[in-house]
Amino acid sequence: MVTAGQSGGTALDLFAGVGLFSVVLADRFDRIVAIESSPPALNDLASNLPQNAKAIAAAVESYLTRAGTKSAADLIVVDPPRAGLGHKVVADLVRLRAPRLTYVSCDPATLARDLVPLRAAGYDVEQAHLLDLFPQTFHLESVLHLVKDS
Repeated sequence: MVTAGQSGGTALDLFAGVGLFSVVLADRFDRIVAIESSPPALNDLASNLPQNAKAIAAAVESYLTRAGTKSAADLIVVDPPRAGLGHKVVADLVRLRAPRLTYVSCDPATLARDLVPLRAAGYDVEQAHLLDLFPQTFHLESVLHLVKDS
């Protein structure tokens, strides 16, 4: 659902964890850049990635600040913690102007907060999926595919 139908030149996987999405995207993209700050997850990420993918040890906010607008990507996948992206990361993503953005969220409130500036910057929700990964609880995962208007 997150990676289905996605292909292109470069994809960024932010909050990459052990590479769940990066590994699949590597079959469909020429280049993957996976950003992760947790040392244990980063070790697994580096082991899991194929040759066309690069793991970078950094907090997403720091990476985006350093990258500026130089990091051109056809797709950006974000799977942030429950706190969501936050204003700084959203502003940095908007500056990158990627044509496609996939947002995986475990918290509807932070997703809604982050969508406001993304929508204001011209990202439209193309698809929305809800996944009940934890039956008999109130937890839902959301997967939103956003596209940048021209």
